Amino acid sequence: MKKLLILLVIVSFAIQGNAQSGKARLMPVTTSSKDALSHYKEAKKYFDDVRLDKAVKTFGGALEEDHDFFMANYQLAMYYLMNNSPQDFKNYAEAAIDCRQNLSDGEDLLKDALKKFVAGDSKVTDIGKKLVELYPDDPESYNDLAYFQSIAGDLEGMVGTLQSAIRVAADPAPFYNQLGYACMALNQSQKAGEAFDKYVELAPDNPNAYDSMGDYYIYVKKYELAYESYMKANSMDPSFSHDKAEAAKQLYEQAEGKPLKIISM
Repeated sequence: MKKLLILLVIVSFAIQGNAQSGKARLMPVTTSSKDALSHYKEAKKYFDDVRLDKAVKTFGGALEEDHDFFMANYQLAMYYLMNNSPQDFKNYAEAAIDCRQNLSDGEDLLKDALKKFVAGDSKVTDIGKKLVELYPDDPESYNDLAYFQSIAGDLEGMVGTLQSAIRVAADPAPFYNQLGYACMALNQSQKAGEAFDKYVELAPDNPNAYDSMGDYYIYVKKYELAYESYMKANSMDPSFSHDKAEAAKQLYEQAEGKPLKIISM
């Protein structure tokens, strides 16, 4: 995972006009197109698995079906904000803000956050807290709050939010991944290791779990283990971790003064 907390947004989806009685447990996602919704759901899965190129492309497919799809524009705006691409962020943020559909209450809150970001104001944590109050059983409301806390530099608050997400999530694996990086940022190496161990346990078929564990081993200067973990990820998906494995190998050899004995994976 190259950036902390790139993984965002919604598990539950609802097409505009669907009736909902009472208070929704999960935040509805508004779109006029079933095909757009299908693309969005697929893109969300790619994001959860940290297959970012595929996620971005598939969110684009959702927008081809529904140009006025708020959440697809929102997700891409946030992706480019985190990845320091200001013009792309501005384009998607403005498209989301200009959305003409009748949005859910949660989407209206996220629109308010976007407006602040566009204006150069990164203090949106209160908006994230309102989202959690509105959808306390939706793990993705905690995810958005944690993302806002990350931008604000409130790492301790982010850790607490991620722990709350883990308690309500049907699939907490992505939150353990984020928790591991947050704990590393706080220099809590033991807690970080425990979080990444849990991520691997819950997502053993996801190469990103081993990539993240490799990052942890680099952090604690266990370069041989980092190399092995990166190569495990690479053996599962050749698009993962090759350069990181080579860097870990070089770090090991510099630290130990001898070649790394490579065992075939």
